[in-house]
Amino acid sequence: MHKQITLSASQPTLYPWIGYFNMIKNSDVFVFLDNVKFKKQTWHMRNRLKSGSKVDESEIWVHIPTNLSKTETLIKDVLIDNGQDWRKKHLDIFQYNYGKEHRKIAFLNELYLKDWERISDFNIEFITKCCQFLEIDTKLVRASELNAEGKKSGLILDICKELKANKLIANSGSNNYLEKDKEIFENENITISYHNYRTQKYNQKGEIFFENLSILDLLFSENKNSKNFI
Repeated sequence: MHKQITLSASQPTLYPWIGYFNMIKNSDVFVFLDNVKFKKQTWHMRNRLKSGSKVDESEIWVHIPTNLSKTETLIKDVLIDNGQDWRKKHLDIFQYNYGKEHRKIAFLNELYLKDWERISDFNIEFITKCCQFLEIDTKLVRASELNAEGKKSGLILDICKELKANKLIANSGSNNYLEKDKEIFENENITISYHNYRTQKYNQKGEIFFENLSILDLLFSENKNSKNFI
């Protein structure tokens, strides 16, 4: 009987939500889909935090500006627009809305001391370091470093076969194309389940609890205790 290997895959987004890390935690191997098309004004380059205002509890956005030369650019090739001082803007947002809490996350501070050329490298480094902080030991792999080819279901199937995975945990948003192609996975003895995660309430500041914010909100709110909410 073959050992069960559970695989999940997702695009490397900026400061992903908590459920992203829950999916990684529940997998043996997680693949960053960095070889698909980049989309501007999406989770690839922005995410939500919570305003520190006591008057108006609301969401605020943090983003990394990019230089996108053409619409067919793959995620792994997208350059950051370092003509804008985005790192200072981020740190100012953290300081204004969370006070000194962001300074307690050592790996995050180290991230901002480095120079970054590609947004995928920044996102993947953050996710990797965050997994270590959360004590998640899942194997992390870049799709661009594999031999797998194709699009959508074909790419995911190739990745599963190359990494010898027989169970796939998929994003709920991918069921519109995976269900159509379910048979090709069944032919390879690969079962598909869809990730379903509901954010647990944690010690978020304010009176209104905002679900599905960036993992940063959890880190700034719970620090080392964050691992208990994944």
